[in-house]
Amino acid sequence: MLEWLTAICIFWVVTAIYLGGTRVDLEGGSGFRQLFGLFDMLVLYLLVWGALHALLGGFAGLVGSVMIPSVVAVLALPLIARVAFRIVGVKMVHVEGH
Repeated sequence: MLEWLTAICIFWVVTAIYLGGTRVDLEGGSGFRQLFGLFDMLVLYLLVWGALHALLGGFAGLVGSVMIPSVVAVLALPLIARVAFRIVGVKMVHVEGH
């Protein structure tokens, strides 16, 4: 059960860095749609992480069954974010720097 807590904590930190620190902006939809998009993003992230964790659980030991799914899920986070926000009708766009 501690592995899932690790995955959830990593998600919130990396998502805050990705959505707040990169040049992406959310267009369209209300605040509620954006909030639901964030929760959809969490669900999709945990689905990817959980599938990889289940596949590597007995094979790679603790480090491989937690670290490898975490790294792969974090690297897939931009794609997960686009899909999750598109589900609720919010568009992610890249903005130009100043």
